[in-house]
Amino acid sequence: MNFAAFAMLGRRFSPRIRGVQRQRIYRLDKERDYGDLASIVSGNDRTLKLDHIAEQWDQMGRFYASLESGHATASVALRRLAGYSAKNRFYRANRDLGRILKTEFILDYMSKPELRTRIRRGLLKVEQMHALARDVFYGRRGRINARELWEQMNSCSCLTLIVACIIYWQAREISRVLRRCDPEAEGLNVAMLKHVSPIEWENVVLYGQYVLNRRLVRVRNPKDPTP
Repeated sequence: MNFAAFAMLGRRFSPRIRGVQRQRIYRLDKERDYGDLASIVSGNDRTLKLDHIAEQWDQMGRFYASLESGHATASVALRRLAGYSAKNRFYRANRDLGRILKTEFILDYMSKPELRTRIRRGLLKVEQMHALARDVFYGRRGRINARELWEQMNSCSCLTLIVACIIYWQAREISRVLRRCDPEAEGLNVAMLKHVSPIEWENVVLYGQYVLNRRLVRVRNPKDPTP
């Protein structure tokens, strides 16, 4: 279902699939020769029909347009859609469109090493973000104990702001170091910079008391170059 939802919203769902060898792939034409894939797409349950997708296409467009415009919450709407009976035509249309797109993605995932690398790299960044957030939000064992929704949202917003500040600072420091050095003279391989991430915090003091004195903060002139 997620593959269909992302596609209808103009995006591509590219997850890391565990046990990809156990995933099902589907075909659209019984008469077509699928070569080496024939053994794993044979059977009526592996054949998808496009008729009911075409029949429900306009309704699907209206459904996802309501999500894009904010008239309906995606998480709630998709959860309700997933709860429909398998005999429901609208459900089947979304499910089978998702199966078509998932089949395409799995075949790309298995045949393109660069796609697998890109997905793993993105996953590592997400895991780094979560690790940084856990280290920042160490109080009360990382749990939000507030009862009121506004208090919970305030805690989450503060955490997001602090994490963003750390990443921004690291990115500025990386840029500053690069501007002040001569990579060739110092024997630095510039091509390796793509492996350097600002999502690092070993040089950041997370524990302690921060005293901010506004009188010591210099107001930067917008015309001054970024330090």
